[in-house]
Amino acid sequence: MHLQLSVSSRVLAIGASALLCLPLVNLSAQAQSSLRAVITGTEHGELVSGACVSVGADGCAAVSDERGVYLARGIPTGQAIVTTTAIGQAPRVVSVSKQINEFIYDIGAEGVLVARDLTSIYPAAITKLPSIGYHRALSAEGIISMRPTLFLNDGNFGPAAVTEQLRTVGIPMLTLLPGNTVDSAQELMLRLGEQFGRAAAANSVVAAWRKGMQALFADTAKWAHGKRPRVLILHFGQIGNSYLAVKGGGPADQMLHWAGAENAIDSIGGMSRVTPELIARAAPDVILATEVGFDRFGSAAKFKEMPGVALTPAGRNNRIYRITEQELLYFSPRTPDVTRKLAGLLHH
Repeated sequence: MHLQLSVSSRVLAIGASALLCLPLVNLSAQAQSSLRAVITGTEHGELVSGACVSVGADGCAAVSDERGVYLARGIPTGQAIVTTTAIGQAPRVVSVSKQINEFIYDIGAEGVLVARDLTSIYPAAITKLPSIGYHRALSAEGIISMRPTLFLNDGNFGPAAVTEQLRTVGIPMLTLLPGNTVDSAQELMLRLGEQFGRAAAANSVVAAWRKGMQALFADTAKWAHGKRPRVLILHFGQIGNSYLAVKGGGPADQMLHWAGAENAIDSIGGMSRVTPELIARAAPDVILATEVGFDRFGSAAKFKEMPGVALTPAGRNNRIYRITEQELLYFSPRTPDVTRKLAGLLHH
């Protein structure tokens, strides 16, 4: 069945299951509002009115907004009648953020994902998706091959040429900045819920997360006073093939504080390349090594072969532990449990 609506001397025949895209770039806000009422209740239930990416002579079009690319078919737009038929493409999201990908699974929106970056390995189910490579060394061809309707990222991807190449072929990109505080991380989850039609699920997850944080603060209050062990967090940077020390001011640093410890690196922001001199100055009581770097050695005993490590209090007392970067380098609903895990390692 088709519905007809006269708008600005046009007659638009709208399929009952169609998403009207093709003529939107030329319609007034009032006309679009009228059309919205017509298509409400279809399988898409919304009107896409973003930028027109391309229009062919046969009336095929790609209209994009921040949520993705939507295809429309019809006779040429110069004609008086525009009929949309096969419209609406299921979301195909390529996402290159560990935190964002974990959150997408948390809210039950994982069905939109078609590919991930190499470091997105939590939850385990995501590893069934194809990997397009390391997020700092991507190729536009690998992304394009997945036929994405949206390239989702947190701003931490490269090389820079990829951005321009994706723009050239008309793939929409959405950058959602990582949540570097618990509050901003929770806002990120709520934003993803809105993005993918899972707002209620996101609200539920965030509510439970907030309760978990309150319980954590009550549990860890006992570590607020007394001696705090110095902790060196070592992360292996795959783009530079080198070990990096996590500085203060980020999620890992905050989790250490809640767990009753302090960062052995007293500078703020980002990471520092590790040298034997840096390790000696840090003099950590405990070393936490993220999984890729720890696994290169295979054991805590072998890890002490890294220059400078064996001479530290952590090396002498065999207090070198493996932890995943997905646990430590960003906030998530797992943060309360991860912080308790840290406290157990640090205060046993």
